[in-house]
Amino acid sequence: MQRRNSIPRNKREVEARERALAAVARMRREKLSLSAAAKLEETDIRTVRRYATTALERAGRRGLFRARAFDRIARRLNFPTPQGQMEIVVRSSRTASNIGEYLNAVRKYLNTGDTSALARFRNKSFRSADRVKHEFITDPGLLNRLGDAGILAIEGLYRVAHSN
Repeated sequence: MQRRNSIPRNKREVEARERALAAVARMRREKLSLSAAAKLEETDIRTVRRYATTALERAGRRGLFRARAFDRIARRLNFPTPQGQMEIVVRSSRTASNIGEYLNAVRKYLNTGDTSALARFRNKSFRSADRVKHEFITDPGLLNRLGDAGILAIEGLYRVAHSN
């Protein structure tokens, strides 16, 4: 029987889980082994296995671990809305990757004014774990207003930006 992914209980475990998910993402993106990805993300193989077991599979009976094409591990992510940054939960690595690409496109637009990267997100949306529909903001005017107000302080995909 396969072990389930552990639930973090405190801040230290939340950070360890983020590193574990980052290691799995790196395994997928760069075609790395579990040990190489864990080392680059400054975590341990056991930590990755603890928090992302269902994202891994063995190649053969006693083979090395490799990352599955996608997983359904719940993740808390930052997502910009017209009202500001919102923390949402998604249950798919594919959705999380899509949101990450969107945030990179927003960052590129804010830094260069180039809207070409935002074009693929026009009229696109996704559903969070609570089945709420979220639309990607691609309107340059709205993005400029949010950026000028400091609402789009994109610190990272998993880091929730808090304003004081």
